[in-house]
Amino acid sequence: MRLRFSRFPASVATIALAAAAGLTLLPSAASAQLVPISGLSPNPDGGDPSDPLAVTACNGAPQPGVVYRNSETEPHLAVNPTDPDNMIAAWHQDRWSTGAAQSVGAAYTFDGGVTWTQVAIPFTRCSSGAGTAGGDFERASDAWISFSPDGTAHYMAIVYDASTGADAMAIAHSEDGGVTWTAPAIIKQVPAHSPVQRTPLQDKNTVTADPYDPDLAYATWTVFRWGSNALVFARSTDGGASWSATRPINTLDKVSPANLANYHQGGQIEVLPDGTLVNFFYRVLSDKRTDTEIAEQALFRSDDQGKHWEHVDTVISPFEESYAIDPELDIPVRDAGPLPDTAVNRDTGDLYVVWQDRISPDELAVYISASADGGTTWSNPVRANPETPDGVQAFLPEVAVNDQGVVGVMFYDFRNDVLGDDPLGTDVYLSLFAPDLTFLDERRLTPEPMDLRQSVITGARGYFPGDYMGLDTAGGDFVAAFTLTNDLGLPVDFPQDNDGVFVDNHNRTDIVFARVTP
Repeated sequence: MRLRFSRFPASVATIALAAAAGLTLLPSAASAQLVPISGLSPNPDGGDPSDPLAVTACNGAPQPGVVYRNSETEPHLAVNPTDPDNMIAAWHQDRWSTGAAQSVGAAYTFDGGVTWTQVAIPFTRCSSGAGTAGGDFERASDAWISFSPDGTAHYMAIVYDASTGADAMAIAHSEDGGVTWTAPAIIKQVPAHSPVQRTPLQDKNTVTADPYDPDLAYATWTVFRWGSNALVFARSTDGGASWSATRPINTLDKVSPANLANYHQGGQIEVLPDGTLVNFFYRVLSDKRTDTEIAEQALFRSDDQGKHWEHVDTVISPFEESYAIDPELDIPVRDAGPLPDTAVNRDTGDLYVVWQDRISPDELAVYISASADGGTTWSNPVRANPETPDGVQAFLPEVAVNDQGVVGVMFYDFRNDVLGDDPLGTDVYLSLFAPDLTFLDERRLTPEPMDLRQSVITGARGYFPGDYMGLDTAGGDFVAAFTLTNDLGLPVDFPQDNDGVFVDNHNRTDIVFARVTP
């Protein structure tokens, strides 16, 4: 499948504004292609892809819910700093309606995204991880890729047993651009959940390789305990061969009976040119006296490579924790809602963070804020989707900065949906900004609207394109990986029946690649 899209031409005024800022913004009349990254499932089907018990035999334990075989979601993408034509993509392979996936996929390219080669990494039993320390698990989720400055790639995922609740943070690395990988190793594991033992639950991991030192890499995620949670951190000082003990960045704040408590989620670390680590996340302040909650984007910093962290976080902006909704069927979109995405200008150290926020009952927008002083102060948030018409929902933003300092924000929106017809018309766009967040241009990445109603369904949480998309830069170009639904014309099965085990063999979604030259 090769789809073509047109780039909307930049106006003369926009090009002049970019030139005044010292940037190059080319007229965008040339065409480009969406290139497929993923394909049909490589996971075992037990010899009968229509039999749920045969398909799930590789899990090694009974599984509840619907497994969407052949469907891929939640991509991530990273570019090799030693070779910008080498990139690695990661995603959920065969997503479950009840959480996580049969495995996490991977593919690499050495020709700038023209062709992709899939590779299996044994993070789960279904991807040949049975009997290994880091892969003897039923499911996996939250695939994340980061390159070290020497070209070593680190792939982190959460691995999980649906039958017991046991989970672990696992990581593998590649020294040849994604062709071969080490066996996944465990950073932190917790046992099966028990109401008596009150064992924790780990979630929403990211890994960041230090862009200035190939020996250093940093991992962060959230640990949930009964009535408390903490943002935690681990680091490697030997290029990912081993990892430190996990420790909390913030304290484990009690939700009850305290009057005020912090909820931390979505940790993502950026490294400044002076070596400072900035860990972004969102938090929820719950005031039990007034029964009110306030959501805020925030951060912690470390000036000694993660040995110590600030005791007080820095607030970036308050926002309303919101998710997109099908405007006609009222089915929610599980789009990660409040999770931030972040980027840093490697030359200047300028920081950028994006998130989504509801500004009216019918309108969801994506916002961006910038910091020029290492995260101490932040600009007033501005709309990162200024071309989206009023009253239209935009969601799931990602941000990156190219070599010229141009800031790109990618997102989904419903502007081209036709009310009353069968599909939920959904497109992917890339907004371009100058370093000071002056809007420059917008590019449409999808050639025509996809139907989001063909998506994987995640129980009561609705359509699932993923908690994030993949956006990075290769020199001056922006490179992207996102979930694209296929035009199957299937009815929407919502609310979903998860009482049992079922298999959906339709190739509902694929991961595709796009390149944009500003």
